[in-house]
Amino acid sequence: MIIPLTGSLLRQSTENLERNLCFWILLAFISVMLIASHGGYRASQPSALRKQTGLAINCFYATSITMLSLAVLMGYPHILARPWTAADLIVTPFILSGFRTVLAERLTASSHEERASSSVIVCYDHCPQGLAQALNELQISSRIAGVLYLSPRHVLDSLPNWAEVPDIQALLKMIRAKNVQDIIFVHHPALDTIAATLHQELFSDLLAYPARIWMAFDIASNLPELLKSQSGSCKIVPIVTNSMVSSLNVTKRAFDLILALGLLVLVSPVLLISACLIKMSSPGPFIFRQTRTGAQGQQFTVLKFRTMTYDPDRPFAQAQRQDPRVTVIGHFLRRTSLDELLQLINVIKGDMSLVGPRPHAPETKVEGITFENALRLYRLRHRVKPGITGLAQIRGQRGETRALSVLEQRLASDIEYIQSWSVWLDIFIIIQTLPTLLMQTNAW
Repeated sequence: MIIPLTGSLLRQSTENLERNLCFWILLAFISVMLIASHGGYRASQPSALRKQTGLAINCFYATSITMLSLAVLMGYPHILARPWTAADLIVTPFILSGFRTVLAERLTASSHEERASSSVIVCYDHCPQGLAQALNELQISSRIAGVLYLSPRHVLDSLPNWAEVPDIQALLKMIRAKNVQDIIFVHHPALDTIAATLHQELFSDLLAYPARIWMAFDIASNLPELLKSQSGSCKIVPIVTNSMVSSLNVTKRAFDLILALGLLVLVSPVLLISACLIKMSSPGPFIFRQTRTGAQGQQFTVLKFRTMTYDPDRPFAQAQRQDPRVTVIGHFLRRTSLDELLQLINVIKGDMSLVGPRPHAPETKVEGITFENALRLYRLRHRVKPGITGLAQIRGQRGETRALSVLEQRLASDIEYIQSWSVWLDIFIIIQTLPTLLMQTNAW
């Protein structure tokens, strides 16, 4: 569109500009639809993408010639800015070819990265014989980092050379250290009885990692030999796939980075005034640093404006209503949540996101139990980076957590956010945050 539209702007009168604009947009749209109808955007491999370059060029020529011919026949010869049209027909195929070549190189690099990724398997006492074939059919990495057997009496399978993982802690350490993108649970009836508690705790731990989770079923005993050879003796079904947002989501990270940088510049005067007021109101640093739990359960240092009297030796305790530790300016900052603005720096560093579950200190408790141990699915919150605001916050679910039921409500909102994330949801939450802060009554 760039070449003909430039020609239209330079050579055509204003009255023809709108028609030209509509014409070339329609031509581009029909070209894209024609390429799509012939499978021109279905390539997932570099070799296939290169082969489809010719298809894209042919579709472009077919659409251009047809549309330009119709324009002349219908009495709109002014659309044909002939030098620019000729340049478009000559240059655009080279642009298409160059773009698809670059994209093929990106796909090649991506495919190398996928091959470098690995999977882990969790089973009771053995792995199904058809598991390797099932992994290949679903394009799950067959590079197995390790297999964890939950039964002490297990069979070392005569499958590919898959290393045995000694225990759950070693498995979790392996997932952190290696590029594990898929976790496969092998179903076994004993998992629902003998190892039920262990199985559920392990599953909760693994939910915190940005990996896909699958369940494999050994159906060999229920299939005749003929069907086994055709369809395989092992079937894998998805449990947690890429439909759940994770801390590795590139779109969410780009959104966070662009908006956080803009907001940081916009609110810089507020940050400066707040820092001065804190220094003037009470002795001590104006920045408060605290360890919080972030993505995949990793701890990081969160930044906030100091809102309490400075006492580095004071033990941790949640803020309460009319808390004597809170200063006068600190009460205002907490009431308006201005003390959280410094976390824009955490967002830019990559420790946090603009929107997500609020980060909690590891020692935070409810009814005498730490958050991590109070609810089994609490660790699912760690699948994404913690946020400055979130779905729970715009619903008024903030402040002191006195009862387990309150934590359950917050967790339900956090899980709902993880399951239904989109950029539009983030925008909606950010827009709703300001009126929620103005109307809130449970922040102190």
